[in-house]
Amino acid sequence: MESIFEIINSVNEFYWSYLGWLVICLAGLYFTVTSKGMQFRAIANIRKNLKEIFAEGSNKNNEGIHPIKLYFASVGGMVGLGNIVGISTALMIGGPGSIFWTLIASICGMLIKYSEIYLGVKHRIRNKQGGFDGGPMYYLRDAFHSNFISYVAAFFICLYGVEIYQFGVLVDRVGYSFDISKIWIILGLLALVLYSSVGGIKRLATICTIIMPIFMLTYVFVAIYIIVANAAVLPEFFINVISSAFTGSSPIGGFVGGSMILATYQGVSKTVYSGDIGIGYDSIVQSETNIVNPKKQATLAIYALFTDTIICILTNTMLGVTGAWYSLNHLSETEIVSTTIANYFPYSDLFVTLLLFFAGFTTIIAYLAAGMKCANYLSPKYGKIIYLMYAIFAFIFFCNFSPAKVMVIMGLISGILVLINVAGMIKLRKEIKF
Repeated sequence: MESIFEIINSVNEFYWSYLGWLVICLAGLYFTVTSKGMQFRAIANIRKNLKEIFAEGSNKNNEGIHPIKLYFASVGGMVGLGNIVGISTALMIGGPGSIFWTLIASICGMLIKYSEIYLGVKHRIRNKQGGFDGGPMYYLRDAFHSNFISYVAAFFICLYGVEIYQFGVLVDRVGYSFDISKIWIILGLLALVLYSSVGGIKRLATICTIIMPIFMLTYVFVAIYIIVANAAVLPEFFINVISSAFTGSSPIGGFVGGSMILATYQGVSKTVYSGDIGIGYDSIVQSETNIVNPKKQATLAIYALFTDTIICILTNTMLGVTGAWYSLNHLSETEIVSTTIANYFPYSDLFVTLLLFFAGFTTIIAYLAAGMKCANYLSPKYGKIIYLMYAIFAFIFFCNFSPAKVMVIMGLISGILVLINVAGMIKLRKEIKF
């Protein structure tokens, strides 16, 4: 297994260092130019757009799920441990410059995400349950006039949908905070995840609509409070972010680790993972919308990624201005966050455990629900049963490995999906209306 992890890590590093970030930036730049900066106009007109989306979504004659519920389901899949734990590794390894590349990846990614949601809604089909099935499988099939590529995409989304990284982090974190046997934590979490996921996107949307507002408001308050408490350091830190984005600055990696390539690799890859940019999960979820116009639902996806980006940047700014990114780099990622918060709030250990649980839990059930739809696409009769059996095995098996190693697997799968999905978007680019 160690040899396999080393090979996967080498391929993953090469891909994101030299190809992955380029695909995201070039595709994002292309859509930005052709749409005349649609993502900036969408953010500027957020009040007007949300009012129109809410009005159309409230039409009881439309079949599907309300778009605001899907917004929280989307955010539930994106805003999780990737924003707190995963994104912090970008800062720890890639240095402050990774924050700059997080922002660039997000700006470029907004229209990639817009495009995949637009195509997902446009190419969706009705299912037997009275809802809709959509996502990369359907628009890739229509783009390439072949089932092969759509089956490949569905297969990799199935693998990606079993969120082994966040599951393992949650198991470790709960075990760290409470004196409970690891096997009982795994079994308890598995039971919760399976119950929540088998209810499909509708149950997912309901759960995320309840949990995500509380989580986001609480975490944003904590992060902003700590940043404001260190406001005097902000100017110097932001100067370091801009300068090291092109020269590198990392106390862990030395000469090689401090390169621009590493800052780019860490910033872009972790943002793609955290924001589900070009991976396909969000396209599957938001294709269930009751909105008929794909442009409106795709615009809502821009706001979901914008929310995700704010939380990512707040996390790394909090760790940056407190100096935790280099003074606490001997600790695990979750301990870095909890130790940082402990300096400002009491009972931080329990607080961070609850915070990580809610953040990770919504992401795990969101991806598993999307994975089941892909499994059903591959095999309507046996796909879901086989997939759940695989999920149970994978969750238990990968809990025996460090989160850093498991993250490499997720990073490589996301890279493969980005290539496939962006190719489909470019092929169907004339269908996308901005």
